Amino acid sequence: MYVRRRHVVVFLWCAMFTVGLTEGRSLRTRRSDCEYGTYPHQGRECCLCPRGKRVLKDCTDTNETDCELCEHGTYMDHLNSENECWPCKVCDSNANMEEKDKCSLYSNTVCKCKNSFYCEKGSPCKICYQCDTCEKYGVKESCTETNNTVCHDAKEPENHQGATVAGLVLLLIVVAGVILVVLWLQRNKKYCFEGRPIVPKPPTLEDLDLDPHLLDIVDVLDWKTVKHIARHSGMRKAEMEVHELNNINDVKEQKYALLHAWYERQGLCGAYPALINTLYEMKQRKTADEIRKIVEKGQN
Repeated sequence: MYVRRRHVVVFLWCAMFTVGLTEGRSLRTRRSDCEYGTYPHQGRECCLCPRGKRVLKDCTDTNETDCELCEHGTYMDHLNSENECWPCKVCDSNANMEEKDKCSLYSNTVCKCKNSFYCEKGSPCKICYQCDTCEKYGVKESCTETNNTVCHDAKEPENHQGATVAGLVLLLIVVAGVILVVLWLQRNKKYCFEGRPIVPKPPTLEDLDLDPHLLDIVDVLDWKTVKHIARHSGMRKAEMEVHELNNINDVKEQKYALLHAWYERQGLCGAYPALINTLYEMKQRKTADEIRKIVEKGQN
């Protein structure tokens, strides 16, 4: 009896050791396939997190790195092993600055000078200065984002004004000549004014449920069109980027996730007509007709 128990204990210990080696070998194999590379942590090689995410938990012997999306108001613009995302920059209105590009999950805010202000070239912009108006002698070179207005000096105004008058006179002569030529051609019936091409109006549609057909619909839409449809409904750029990052290697899943988010935002009522009308506005009538066939066929 004692020998039999000892055999059982030895067998269980060997089994546990074998499973541990197998799991460890499997985990090492997975880490060697890290999509974004690795970083060292406590003697282990952990997978890096992609842009737009941070490390929530470092890897262990049994678990891979746990990455989490950056919170609102923060970003991460590179592959990383950071535990915190970086705070978004705030454009200082007191320094005459405003937003050029909003902060997203993986890019910081880009600031610019307000209209009629400039920032000195060659250094990080911390404050913008008001452009000169050149009220006395007139503008020689307009103000830009990095250069102040260049004004004429006291010796130039007379010649400058003369050149301006001459330019205006020449412009009036050219415009008058074009008008006379058009009138002559029209009078002699040698020129006709074509009307704008007739843009087909979208059909009047009854409200149908799109949810059962979304997977088929994304097959006829490209990624650019799905983003335009989402943007047309008022969806923010950061919201769309979340669906792109969450399905970074699967374009169809990206399209489906974004279109489904658009559908939930649009609501059951009006989603089908809104989709068709948007495609008509984008001059994608053929695509709109394909979607109509998909949806209306499912109702039969």
